[in-house]
Parts: sequence; C-alpha cells; structure tokens
Amino acid sequence: MIAFVLLVGLLALVACGQTAQDLAPTLQAAVEEVAPTLQAAATELAPTVQSAVESGAATVSAAATELSPTVQSAVESGAATVSAAATNLAATPEATAEPAPTEEPAPTEEVAEAGAEECAETYDGEIITLYQAAGLTGPLAQILGDGFINGSKAAVDRINAAGGVCGVTLEIRLEDSQYNPEQEVAVYDQFQAEEPPPLLHLSYGSGAAIVLKDRVIEDKTPHITAGLNDEAFYIPRNGYTFGTGPIYSDQFAGFVGWLQDNWDEVKPEGAGDDIVVGVIGWANAFGAGATTPTALAYLEERGITVLPLESQEVSPTADVTGQLQNLLANGANVIWAQSLSFGPAQVIGTLQALGAWNSVIASGVNWSMNTDVVNILGENAALMDGYYGIVPNYWWNDTDNPGIQMALEDFEAAGLPEAKKDIGYLLSYGQMFGVANILRHAMNTVGFEGLTGEAVFNAMQDMGTIDVGGMSTWAAGGEDRSPRMAQVRQAQLNDDGAIEFVVIEDFFELPDTRPPAE
Repeated sequence: MIAFVLLVGLLALVACGQTAQDLAPTLQAAVEEVAPTLQAAATELAPTVQSAVESGAATVSAAATELSPTVQSAVESGAATVSAAATNLAATPEATAEPAPTEEPAPTEEVAEAGAEECAETYDGEIITLYQAAGLTGPLAQILGDGFINGSKAAVDRINAAGGVCGVTLEIRLEDSQYNPEQEVAVYDQFQAEEPPPLLHLSYGSGAAIVLKDRVIEDKTPHITAGLNDEAFYIPRNGYTFGTGPIYSDQFAGFVGWLQDNWDEVKPEGAGDDIVVGVIGWANAFGAGATTPTALAYLEERGITVLPLESQEVSPTADVTGQLQNLLANGANVIWAQSLSFGPAQVIGTLQALGAWNSVIASGVNWSMNTDVVNILGENAALMDGYYGIVPNYWWNDTDNPGIQMALEDFEAAGLPEAKKDIGYLLSYGQMFGVANILRHAMNTVGFEGLTGEAVFNAMQDMGTIDVGGMSTWAAGGEDRSPRMAQVRQAQLNDDGAIEFVVIEDFFELPDTRPPAE
C-alpha cells in the first residue's frame, strides 16, 4: 500500500475527516493548504468542541443541539482548531480515572515463539514466487499506507539471507488491487495464468476474501488474507481461504463478553449495570463484519443488548454525528468502531465533541487499534486516550518478543520513520515467516517437485497451528480457518505524551461465532 504519511493533497483530506462535522474544516480549504505532513494537516482541523463546551451543554443531547449542522457552517461559526479542542477538554471537570488494567490470567493457549522444523532436504538454486495483491493506487491504498509492502519485503530479505526455505529463494510478485473487488479478481486471474500457477495467494481486504472464496476452492490455491470475513472462511466449510487473525464477529463478541466479565472494574461512571452496545461501521462488507447473526445470538444469550448497526460513509469527510447521537440516545454505553484509519478517528473526535467520551467505553476492531489513527490525530493524539481494541498479535512495544525484535531491527535498518510502525508492517512481516513455515512443511512432505496449491493446503491442515514469526499464530486444522486468540489493549497516554497500546488482558480465547454450515 502507498505510504499514507507521504500524502500531499489526499493526506489533507484524510486529516480533515478525522472528526465529524464539528471537527473538520471545509474540504476546499484543506486542499488549498496542501498540508505537507500529517502533523501540518492535523493542526489545520477546525473542531467546535470549544463552542460545545462554552455552551454549557449538560447532556449529549444538548451538546448535539449546539453543534453546527454542516462542515461549512462549522467553519463559518469560527470553529477552533483541534489543539483548542484538546485544551478545552482538559479544562472541563476532571474525567473519571482510567480503569486499571485487570490482572492477566494465564492464556488458554500460548502464542508460539518463533521456531521452524528442520529441512529433510535442501533445494539450493530453486525459486518460489509468492503472489501478493495489495493496493498500490487508489484512495484506500493512499490511506492505509505501505506497511504491508515494507513488512513483506523486509521479512523475505531476512529469510533469504538466512538461506531461504530449505535452500529455496523466495521472491515476491506484487500487483495493484486498489482493494477493489473487481480488480482483486483481475489480479488473481493474472496470477493463475502463470506457469506454474501460484502455490498460494496473499491479500489484505474483505473484498478479496469474499469474491475469491469460491475461485480458490476451484483452483485449489490457498488464500491467506487479512480480510477477516466470516462467510469467506466458513461458507462452505473446508474452503481454501485462511485468515491472518480472528474473524470480525469473534473479535466483537469476544471483546463485549470480556467487557461484561469485567464491567464492574471498567464501566464508566453512571453507566449502570447493563451493557448496551452501539456499533458504527463502514458501509461495506467490512463494516458489517462484526454484527453477524451468530455474534448477536451469542451476546443475546449473555443478556447483552446490541443496537441496530449504524453505517458510516467510507470517506475522510464523513459526518458521524447523527449515527452516534442515535446510538447514545438509545442508551449505548459501549461504542464499537468497525472501521479503520480515518473511520475510528471520526468516531473518537465526535464522541469528544459531543461530551460523551467519559460516559462510554469506546472500542473497535483490530484495524482501529493502529498507528494511523494516532497519526491522524497528530498533536492531539491524547484524544484517543482510553480507547480499547482487540489485538491478535504482539505489538511494537513488546520488545522482549523475538519476532518483534527482528521486525524492529529490520525496520530501523530500512530507515523508516516512527509513524510507519503500524499494523500493516507487523502483519505482513510475520505473514512471510508463516508462509515459510508452511512451505518448509510441504517440502518435507512432498519434496520441491511435488509442490502444488493442494500440497500447500494439505501441509496447512497437517500443521494445524502455524507459527507466524513468533508474533501470532494461524489456525488451519480441520474446519478452522482463522485463529481465536487475542489480547485486549487500551490506548493510554504515557509519561512522554505519546499514545501507547497497553495490554489490559493478555491472550485469551475468543468465542467461536463462525456461521452455520450451509
């Protein structure tokens, strides 16, 4: 993906969309400024938190009434900057203290440390091409950044420098999918026309997972994807699509279930004993991925109310005020963001503007717990303090983890800026070690000449739990197509004034919310 910190015009658009109608300047003004960096773009944002605070709005409803109905009217009303918003939030009556992290029980399953089986034979001079589809152009590519590309290359370079996989050199063949489902299919078809055909296919979005789920079965090509859509993995059963993390419905149900178990310790002041969850997600398959029938049934059995899904436009200038007002008016004391990048930033900024931040648990999917959200908020990243997320892998601050140590070494050797320490880099970095482990097992089983997509699939099935560079594991045995181990982390402001993703609950097993077999 193209680096989102290198944007010029579009970067300003993303920054403008970091909050809702009262936390953004007009689109035209942002473009004219052509903010050269994310920091510069962030300082130009125009929230109206100050006016909301000065109006003395005592409730979310009253605050919402005070807010300007459009971005343009917000500008005309003399909206303050995000910096002013942060200053005014700090000046309001002191918020309730952040809930203390719960004690970490022993996880039901340890995440495996880096390790690899020995090679039965070596195949020096041979080459395996890894076929990868990711966004290089288009709006989402520019927003999501180039972490997937940087991480993949760094890991493959390290693997090859250590002798490859049983002597086999890995090469990456990357094509631009733009994260567009039609383009995902076109790239896949292009790869399948190669001779020999791919041993596996790598992608990074729900669109790819969905549109390719039947094709990869037909072609017997394992598809390893970061688009964690439940039906793509489990309908039909025994498919060829595998996830790099827990499906979104498992993440959602697992977090809310954990929240219920720890509600007395973490609930906001005045939230009551009953959990009411409001979900706001992008208006696409990804945005609807949390609130599946199986996940909703699981939570209903636990006595938890989940309000109807509110959809959020996939746009850096989207206004989410109305959606959040609806959820809050219907009693939501937990907000779950099923989006990424500017999406969670819009939710965070709007909850702050509405004066609701300290009366709800703000949380979201693994993609929302990412450096890009912090980058969008810029100098005012403190607005994210207290946000919860599900994280299925070790993070950059886990410096005692061998896989993270390797990633940090390669990241620093490449001279990349701190802002690029994101989920995309870690995910793809570990992914390549996972792929290497699969290929090694397959060659130990059928030899190099016997490698086919089906042989790779069989190797995954035989391995069951697959180590991913010591940073996470994949689940591929039997009917399993995605792992169910994850952490709960919270964005916390550290002593240096930076946001850090802190473990609140170490790796635990999420509920199984795969859809019923057809």
